[in-house]
Amino acid sequence: MTQENFTHIPVLLKESIDGLNINPSGTYLDCTFGRGGHSKEILKRLNEDGRLIAIDQDLAAVAEGKKINDKRFEICHGKFSTMDSILKKKALTGWMEF
Repeated sequence: MTQENFTHIPVLLKESIDGLNINPSGTYLDCTFGRGGHSKEILKRLNEDGRLIAIDQDLAAVAEGKKINDKRFEICHGKFSTMDSILKKKALTGWMEF
């Protein structure tokens, strides 16, 4: 299969997204964007105040993410292990509450 014919089918998409219990105006982080299946579903559930930041180390995945024309979405090139520094640059320190 060539790269042009590659299709990614997200695993457990409905279960994953339902499990997030998304707050429509919340901020979310997708640490492994891939081809964006989960991110696109999250965006469908966000309102105009919601925000989604995605990270991927694969430049092809980042290029795919840049095709998403949505002011609520941003993709960053990097490893998920660098999410702290990425979030600091976005002024999102302390954003995650448990």
